[in-house]
Amino acid sequence: MSDRDWLVPSTLLTCLSGGVALALIPSYRGIMPAVGVLPYWMLAAAMIGAIYGFFVMVAAGVDSPFQRIREAVIDDRRRFLVIAFALCIAGLNLTTFMWTKPLLNYLVPFWADPLLADMDYWLFLGHDPWTFLTWLNSSAFALFYHRGWFVMMILTLIIVLAKPASPQKSALLVTYFLLWSVAGPVIHSLLPAAGPIFYAEMGYGDRFAGLQNVSETSNVAEYLWNVFSGQGFAPGAGISAMPSLHIATTAWMLMALRIFRHRMMVPMALAGFLIFLLSIALGWHYAVDGIVGGAVALLFYKGLLAIYARQPRAPAKPAVALSQS
Repeated sequence: MSDRDWLVPSTLLTCLSGGVALALIPSYRGIMPAVGVLPYWMLAAAMIGAIYGFFVMVAAGVDSPFQRIREAVIDDRRRFLVIAFALCIAGLNLTTFMWTKPLLNYLVPFWADPLLADMDYWLFLGHDPWTFLTWLNSSAFALFYHRGWFVMMILTLIIVLAKPASPQKSALLVTYFLLWSVAGPVIHSLLPAAGPIFYAEMGYGDRFAGLQNVSETSNVAEYLWNVFSGQGFAPGAGISAMPSLHIATTAWMLMALRIFRHRMMVPMALAGFLIFLLSIALGWHYAVDGIVGGAVALLFYKGLLAIYARQPRAPAKPAVALSQS
């Protein structure tokens, strides 16, 4: 196997996602602001990768961690260029999703919120699950839900990309791109829901009035609703509850670390469970959104692994030092 086995389909998925969005987008004014996110994505990836590499070197007892990182980059330039290119494609993929998500609000009317709310009610034996989690609705947890998840996702991408080619690596990376480019838009189109935080605004009543969100959540919600209700178009301003890509990508992180960095599995599992609870407590998602998102991530990975495992395997090159477990 080689990096082409996952890089080609991942690039094609990104191009397809972007092409569809550009063909249907109602306003091209939202294009460049989304593209402007890419430099920040790459800067964040560089910083997270450097910090991660530093601590790996320290844990391994290396005398000069930054010198060793520099030597690793020089000695295996090709692999680091592939990692950088792949991270750029992942950033562009996120950009295309930022075009697609608000586009869906124009194309697909919301109708599934009462259904998903009732599914939660039945799943939790006659209770709305958010009522058990009001104690999590705080500024610190709201910041972790967005910022912490983002850092965890980039870190996991770097860990997987640093590994040598294998069926597991290819299946994981194509799964990541499928979640953003296919699972999110398609499942949203089948079950379009705005989420508990917009339940009243959608005209369904005050079932979630007790959420009482903190400013970190309510400010974002107000921005999203103003764009949606004003029939405007802004990158990343789409409203979508089903599936929860926060949880789908968190499930993907857990699978990746279980395979490639098992020592980080326990803290990631704890952080992932907290993110699932916060997705409900903060009002962004119904519990079933996260359950579906996690299940889809697992199904994609298992299906792709079965396909890649049948392919002939070339001798693997040693991984760069930063990826050692």
